[in-house]
Amino acid sequence: MQVRMQTNDNQVMGPGIQTQSKDSEKAGAKSAKVNRKNTIFAGELPMKKDHIMLRKQQAQKKAMKMIQDAWVGDRKADESMAQMQEKAEMSRAEAIMNHERVEESKARKENLRQKYGVDADSQEQKDLELLEQGYSRTRELTEEEEQRLAELRSEPLTEYQERCMEIHKEQHLFQNRAESAESVARMYDQSAASMKIERLKFHKMLDAQEDANDLMEATGKEIVGLLWDEAKDHVDETYEEKREEEKEKAEEKEEEEEKVEDIREEKEIIEERIESDRESSHEAEESHKEQERDAREEAELLKNMAESGMDVAGAGAGVQAEIKEMLHKMKLLEVDIKGIEVDEEV
Repeated sequence: MQVRMQTNDNQVMGPGIQTQSKDSEKAGAKSAKVNRKNTIFAGELPMKKDHIMLRKQQAQKKAMKMIQDAWVGDRKADESMAQMQEKAEMSRAEAIMNHERVEESKARKENLRQKYGVDADSQEQKDLELLEQGYSRTRELTEEEEQRLAELRSEPLTEYQERCMEIHKEQHLFQNRAESAESVARMYDQSAASMKIERLKFHKMLDAQEDANDLMEATGKEIVGLLWDEAKDHVDETYEEKREEEKEKAEEKEEEEEKVEDIREEKEIIEERIESDRESSHEAEESHKEQERDAREEAELLKNMAESGMDVAGAGAGVQAEIKEMLHKMKLLEVDIKGIEVDEEV
């Protein structure tokens, strides 16, 4: 029996089992004709198409869910990276603005120095720079600088120094804000770069598509298995009765052959009996003929004896016996003579 799986929306190709005869072209043509009669197409079988369709739809839905989840995840990742890059740009813009304020503060102090006529190498300017360093603490001061700073703080400042220190405090604030904004921008840049690296590493969308393809392939194989099982079950159910009928026909044929053999044997026995009876009848006929010949010969002998003047009419049983004995000897003599004749021929 051969089962062929036709391909359509709900079916895929399945394997077949086929027995072919190659004894001769005639036998091959006969086998092909039988195969065509015994070929079943899966598309013609009354299988559970609703179940197959439901299984396929479930697999498609699950595959789409995988891709959709991956797409949503990638979309969220893209949005997060975009937000981080946007925040990094905003932080950099804030840092630039604060750096500009720092430069403005420096320019204001330079204008005051020129306005007050303070020389850049004067002690007043050096003391101002030490006061600014003591306030900002951008570097570690020496012991000598620390002593001089303490002296300056205990003494009144010049008007120039006081006004410059007020501007410096604003400058220090803007400087801190600029550095903080730059730090935040670097943090956002690093986070966005890390997310990009992780995304390239995991390939969520690509992996989801591959998983979806694997799922659909596995589902396709499962559907093939379901179709094949149902096809085999249907074939078994459909042709079970036919196989039983063929089995019964084979048994009936065997019984008929046995009956024919019994009849043939009985016929041989009857023929043997007929032959035996025929042989027995032939032997009886030969014996009867021999008796008739003996009787004729006896009658002929008696006739010859009577013609020769012998009185045989009143002969008793003893005479009759002697005549028969004589005839018997004569027959033996005839046989001996025939034997001699044969020997002479040899």
